[in-house]
Amino acid sequence: MSAFRSTFVSHAHADNDLCDRYVNALRARGIDVWYDRNNAQAGHFLDREIEEQLEQRSSFVLLMTQQALDSYWVQQELGAYRGLIARERSRLLLPVRIGPCSVPTLLNALLWIDALTMPFDQAIDAIATALTAQGAATIQPTSTPPRDTLPPLGPAPAPADSAPAHHLTPMPLYNLGFRGYTINGVECILPPLCPISAGVFTMGSDKSHDKEANDNETPQYPVEVEAFAMGQHPVTVAEYVCAVRSKAVREPTQYEYSGKKYGPDWATQQTHPDHPVVCVSWNDAMAYVTWLAKLTGQIWHLPTEAEWEKAARGTDGRLYPWGDTFDKARCNTRESGIGTKTPVGRYLTGASPYHVQDMTGSVWEWTSSLFQMYPYRENDGRENRDSSDHRVLRGGSWYNDQRGARAAYRDRSWPVYISLDAGFRLAWSLVQHNGVGG
Repeated sequence: MSAFRSTFVSHAHADNDLCDRYVNALRARGIDVWYDRNNAQAGHFLDREIEEQLEQRSSFVLLMTQQALDSYWVQQELGAYRGLIARERSRLLLPVRIGPCSVPTLLNALLWIDALTMPFDQAIDAIATALTAQGAATIQPTSTPPRDTLPPLGPAPAPADSAPAHHLTPMPLYNLGFRGYTINGVECILPPLCPISAGVFTMGSDKSHDKEANDNETPQYPVEVEAFAMGQHPVTVAEYVCAVRSKAVREPTQYEYSGKKYGPDWATQQTHPDHPVVCVSWNDAMAYVTWLAKLTGQIWHLPTEAEWEKAARGTDGRLYPWGDTFDKARCNTRESGIGTKTPVGRYLTGASPYHVQDMTGSVWEWTSSLFQMYPYRENDGRENRDSSDHRVLRGGSWYNDQRGARAAYRDRSWPVYISLDAGFRLAWSLVQHNGVGG
């Protein structure tokens, strides 16, 4: 049975009937919720009981409607809890939009759940997932596990001889499990990891099951993958900034086509530290993982094409991380209508069976593998890191429709290629991985 954070629910009393439904559903999941339905505040100060509950609760759920955002009391509670977060960064602030309203800029920078865009039960699933003890556990210091053991779900192991550097990690990323460190004066941010056990999975597509499958996704074939851990999210701008400052990688640049420049410049990207970094080539991604592996003494690498696909779909051959039916509420593809990349961790209900998120849409992700026809065999030369031939990208982006976002879909480009919708993700190994990383 899952353990959950103790939770303070803030809402507008004009929305009592609507909010009752959410609170009752959360309590039915076993979540300890404190909820003031009777407007107990006195005068222009927070009531003593409310102050005590704010202090005691490790999470604060704001049920957002326009009435809530306009409420003096809600703003008082929100301000008080933000003050507690400043003193104790282990706390979680989770906005949930349950009624029509514009999400304020400061809240929009956080991980938030848009319950208006999903069925009620799915919204409760998303809130409960965010409030799980796994989320609470991400605030605790991490230690390096034995070399032959995968790290648990959550923050990556702390590097040897490192010191915490909380100032490096924006709060939205900290709440997701990202952690900053300094190692001999060099700064880095490590992502949360999802362990994936060794074993066989079904790779590729069967055209009798997936009518949109391409020839280069066939034949469908059982592939064995060694145990590894996958970064729960694509590499973010905040992480990449550290490597740029260390001069381990170049600044991402806009790409040119027919004399015009496309994509965000580096200064613009840095205004969104919780977004996936883009305009990075395969060569740039390799430079990043090589730097991070050397700095931390850990075996970081770009995932192979097989590792990426197993992390995205599990072992049962599903078409998308969540199942066989496309759902635009679970990912950022063309169908979402957003028209640009989104912060990591935005789509909790789009997670794979291993809890890996953002595997569908938002940005394409480089893999270590050369583009070759199936069946996939890791030892057939496709993991040669010195080749200048096409490398595989996976996952689709905000620019692509659902067909390109299928877990088995394969794209390719030259190692020097950059794009406004292409980034990468990290993987973590137990042993040296084909000369990639470490």
